[in-house]
Amino acid sequence: MQCKLCLQDKDLSNSHIIPEFFYKPVYDEKHRLNVVPLSSEERERYEQKGIREYLLCKECEKQLSKYEDHVKRVFYGGTGILIKNGNPIVIERIDYNKFKLFQLSLIWRASISKNSFFNAVRLGPHEKKIRNMIIKEDPSSWLKYPCCIFMMFMDEKEILDAFIYPPQIFRYNGHFAYRFVFGGCFWIFFISNRTHEIEITNFFLTEEGKISIPLRKAEETPFFQGVAKNILKFSKDK
Repeated sequence: MQCKLCLQDKDLSNSHIIPEFFYKPVYDEKHRLNVVPLSSEERERYEQKGIREYLLCKECEKQLSKYEDHVKRVFYGGTGILIKNGNPIVIERIDYNKFKLFQLSLIWRASISKNSFFNAVRLGPHEKKIRNMIIKEDPSSWLKYPCCIFMMFMDEKEILDAFIYPPQIFRYNGHFAYRFVFGGCFWIFFISNRTHEIEITNFFLTEEGKISIPLRKAEETPFFQGVAKNILKFSKDK
């Protein structure tokens, strides 16, 4: 089968789109992921290893794993990473190339996925452009397809990392954006040719390897209020 990244005919790996380490807080005591249906026509199901799909050959999977390993170090502790607590949290000494290429690979894989979980992500002509950036390992400038991250918490001691939700598309000041929810964070990807006009650029990863991550209370976030209502309704309908 053809690898979606290098476009060569090779054996494909059953790959995660969202890395496995972000799923760990979500698993139950039997190491199962409870997948809440996206519509009333679907049934509740369980997954043993997160959501995976045959997309990449082993060589391309290995390339993207380099980026994922670095992101894991940034979020879960790694030598050389400098974290300054506060609001926002400031993380420095990030490898810009690896972190940015991880972000690009995530939104690109979601776009090419056939899994219904990622149905909202369709990048159109940007899909090919981002693939070329990944295959060349060229993350481009910090304003090219940027992503900002907001960390969600119930109180100052409880980060909402045991929660993953299907990505959604929305408009932000005239720009198309996609919102992913995993790892206790909102990941907001801007797919636009005019990202220099976005006023929240202070929350984008810089080419110097610095990122500021604001903290947001979940109970004060309209998105989480709506999600909570949907989950409650689903539980009552079971």
